[in-house]
Amino acid sequence: MPKLTSTYHSKIYRGFKEIKPHEYLSLVRYYENNEKEIKQLDFSEFFELLITYTDALFEVGAYRNHVFIVDTAIGISMANNIKFYNKKDIYHDLLFKKAASYFNLLQYDKAEHILRELVKIDPYNDLSIRFLKKCLLRKKPKFVRNAQAISVLLFLLAALIISVELIVIRPLFEMHTPVVELTRNVTFSFGVIILGGSELINRLKVKQKTDSFVNYSRKRKV
Repeated sequence: MPKLTSTYHSKIYRGFKEIKPHEYLSLVRYYENNEKEIKQLDFSEFFELLITYTDALFEVGAYRNHVFIVDTAIGISMANNIKFYNKKDIYHDLLFKKAASYFNLLQYDKAEHILRELVKIDPYNDLSIRFLKKCLLRKKPKFVRNAQAISVLLFLLAALIISVELIVIRPLFEMHTPVVELTRNVTFSFGVIILGGSELINRLKVKQKTDSFVNYSRKRKV
């Protein structure tokens, strides 16, 4: 593992450190404006600035740039056998944020793949497990999408019935109002039941699927 402390700090490094840690956009701009010089710093300074820049990209929501540069950070960490950095599991932290970037880019398959690997590595990490569940819930299976489509049609039909009721039935055929009201309420209720039921079933399936995967991963660790 390379030495990650330095007694000498370059001008570029000092300029970077003068920026407050939460000023993420300024950190991103500084790094990108001085990238050539930063890559020529000694390893400890370069690595610190690279990790800070990578995190800053994530914080400002530059997810496409983040998933690109985070692979560089992961590769350098692995090549130099850097497991912990600033008291954090740097490999887990970088991968977790990469999964989060894919999640925010709506690339759920890629996010799921990374999260499954993280659970395999540490099947007792509750944060990774909960994120995996959240990711799976966003990946709506076909039966949920079909249920949503049917529910929308029923809601539109209920709205149409309401319009007919107000424009035609009440003014001209008031005696049929109770039947129309019942039809409207039943139609709307079916829409709610189908939508809510499909979501509930999907949540139960996701929980079962995740729990099964976690238990399998834990058994492999024994």
